[in-house]
Amino acid sequence: MKNDELFSIAKIAGASIIGVADLSLLRDLSTYDIKIDKFKYGISIGVALPNYAIELIQTDNPGILYAHAYHLANNLIDLISMRIAGWISSKGYLSLIIPASLREDIEKLVGHISHKAIACAAGLGWIGRNGLLINPIYGPRIRLGSILTNMPLEPGTPMKNQCGDCRLCIDSCPTGALKYSNFEYYPKSREEIFDAKKCSERLENLKNVLLKKSFQSAYAATVCGMCIKVCPIGKPNMT
Repeated sequence: MKNDELFSIAKIAGASIIGVADLSLLRDLSTYDIKIDKFKYGISIGVALPNYAIELIQTDNPGILYAHAYHLANNLIDLISMRIAGWISSKGYLSLIIPASLREDIEKLVGHISHKAIACAAGLGWIGRNGLLINPIYGPRIRLGSILTNMPLEPGTPMKNQCGDCRLCIDSCPTGALKYSNFEYYPKSREEIFDAKKCSERLENLKNVLLKKSFQSAYAATVCGMCIKVCPIGKPNMT
């Protein structure tokens, strides 16, 4: 099976999780500057973040170690994606890499396509109330990337929201950017659960906190991580 070879390439290259989504389930998904009608499947790649770096996050400072891990995870995902895209091309099929962290529209604060939606459709986790993918093993402590392709693959099964009545992420958000909402697979819109502008403003402010130390400025990133830190799914045992 092509899935077996695909998953082997991804795991050897450093992926923590990988899955395949049937893009027909996402035809109503908003995309920017790309058309997905030429592609049948979306390959979702996830790289786990060092969990203790997330435990060190503070309300007024996400920490340079988390910011550093964030950069490295994004870079690793893009490298894994290049390996996979090259393999797909060698088999004579189309491939299109969606970078791990790249905004296509700065005003709308969106990328080309939602990595989280593809990962959910691939069965790698569910969309949580923090708007992030919640993987059963790692929780939200992962970064994601995607590859679109017309290579025939075996897609996974989407996962329903399993947050129950938990609202830890909502209550912990320093800006109040998260809103409580019940949904089965995906919220009707991003705005239903998340105020992107409030979150983005905080991320920029925290990046400036990291930039103040000039000898660490190369590792500064637009990160907060509070809603990730408090999530009980995948939280490390601290005893």
